[in-house]
Amino acid sequence: MLLRRGFLLCLLAFAGFAQVVPVTVRVSSETVPPGGMAQMKVLFTSPQPIIRGGMALDLSNAAFGAIDGIALFSDIGDVAGAAVIDGGQLNLHFTSPKGTFGTNADYPLMTVTFTPRPGLPMGATFPISLDPAASFWQDLFGSSIPVELKPGSITVGGSISITNVVPGGGTLPAGGTFSIQGIGFSPDTKVKLKTEVPTDIRYVSPTEIQVTAGGAMTLDGLQIDVKNKDGSADTYYSYLRGIPMGQTVQPLLARTVPVFSTSTLADAVLPSTISPQLNANFFTAVALQNPHSTAVEVSVEEHAANGRVIASASLTLPPGARISREVSELLGHTLGIGAYLRVIAGQPIQMVGLLGDGRAGTVLPITFVLPTAPPPPGGPKKRRETVYLGG
Repeated sequence: MLLRRGFLLCLLAFAGFAQVVPVTVRVSSETVPPGGMAQMKVLFTSPQPIIRGGMALDLSNAAFGAIDGIALFSDIGDVAGAAVIDGGQLNLHFTSPKGTFGTNADYPLMTVTFTPRPGLPMGATFPISLDPAASFWQDLFGSSIPVELKPGSITVGGSISITNVVPGGGTLPAGGTFSIQGIGFSPDTKVKLKTEVPTDIRYVSPTEIQVTAGGAMTLDGLQIDVKNKDGSADTYYSYLRGIPMGQTVQPLLARTVPVFSTSTLADAVLPSTISPQLNANFFTAVALQNPHSTAVEVSVEEHAANGRVIASASLTLPPGARISREVSELLGHTLGIGAYLRVIAGQPIQMVGLLGDGRAGTVLPITFVLPTAPPPPGGPKKRRETVYLGG
């Protein structure tokens, strides 16, 4: 009897221990030469489905200069986010409706590409960490995933750095090319691509290496490793870094970087959100990104709850461009109570809705969904208002 009771106690103790063992979330340590860019990675050591959460990254002690891009990765592109930038503080919220985010150990959860400020001495090291008070992860049941946070660092040094990949996203056809941009490249630089597609890699200059695909190749999330003879190396995960078109006049939205899913839509609905007519602290915005090499015509419609079109506008989104606009900047008035938005594009583009809370200083991503009604024939129609995007 005593042995049985002891065995049961051991099982209970083990079960309790297993429930509280946290998953490690680690920030990478990077080395970047003067004039280069650092791509910090947030890594999940034990893959599991994540449906929503937030990551707050403190770059204030990391010789922060400017953020150049943010990306989230999942196998099917089922994750989107919104990151509010305040100096060296980055506060990102994300959503993955199908829970595919965090399930593949081959991808980091997030990458943040930023430029350190100039004039830093060689060998200087700066810590980078996630804020435990503002970082959280939820599983498919909405329960909190316990994590152990491991800090990373950035060190000024080395001779090589990848600064961008152009185009950074989408699928290349056989014979298509893309450029690895950076500093410190040489004819002896070794380049390794994590892909089964055969490639031809050609040195162009100290700032460019060109790659030709021998077959269809997906660029989103492509891992690229470069290494020089002196041992200096860099690893970069490719993503589409859209060129912002103009600037919103909404202060909080102006500090927000939309993080797009790699999935594209030609006709989609942004469900009803909190109207500023109901609570003046909130606003709704639309972020759009064109992954194509040609311009795309886009229509934005406001619908009443019964489906009636209240207002509409049209815009032209240049190739590789992105925009973020509050509803009133597009339609001339704030989103009505119970109203929803419908976006129709001539070609599938990347979309994410944004719900901002001016009092809290937060912006949440909202996923576009497929409409219940079929799209109008002939693609987007010409609308009553036209939005011109200036630089």
